[in-house]
Amino acid sequence: MGGGDVGDLTLLLQNVFLQVHKDDRWMWTLESSNVFSVKSAYNALTSQPPIELPVVVSSLWHKDVPLKVVLFAWRLFRDRLPTKDNLHRRGVLDQASMLCVSGCGLTETSNHLFLHCNIFGSIWHFINRWIGTSAAAPFYMSDHFNQFSFSGGISKVRRSILQAIWIATVWEIWKERNKRLFNDKVCSIIQVVEKIKILAYSWLKVKFVALPLNYHGRWLSLFAILGIG
Repeated sequence: MGGGDVGDLTLLLQNVFLQVHKDDRWMWTLESSNVFSVKSAYNALTSQPPIELPVVVSSLWHKDVPLKVVLFAWRLFRDRLPTKDNLHRRGVLDQASMLCVSGCGLTETSNHLFLHCNIFGSIWHFINRWIGTSAAAPFYMSDHFNQFSFSGGISKVRRSILQAIWIATVWEIWKERNKRLFNDKVCSIIQVVEKIKILAYSWLKVKFVALPLNYHGRWLSLFAILGIG
């Protein structure tokens, strides 16, 4: 089990009470049968009040992105990831253990880790250069997602591609954070950017067969390759 999984499990067990005379079993509370279904999960995500999640949930339910990564993004927007500040609020970590794993010296919140950390936040500079955009990062994750989604214009195809790239970026940042925290392994920022491109290309390759899955192609303008104006 990875370090990120252990953190997630710790949060899930906060309100669990053992019952000696009952057998353990999985239950999906969104269905009367207690059996998981994609439909019930989709309905739960899309029924969230807009005031709590100022991002169109349907844009997260990206058919090119694996379900586990979609659910990760959904948890990120609701600030439900086991970041150090969240673990501190739940009594899992003490205040001295709340600093960002990058070594920047600031508290690890979602907004800091994914956007404003001097180390991890610099990844967006390279991603923006790759897709040919430039913008100052907003403070909140939802604002950044919306800004990034429309940075390529109002084209629905462009927006869909950019949303997939955004999700790939935060996913790889989270994976790198967990490797540094639990495995004491560090990739350079350029290596993380390369992983983001590989991941995004692997998702988009299903729809856009013209995407070249090679080193040279990944550093070319994505929209130029696809001929999307």
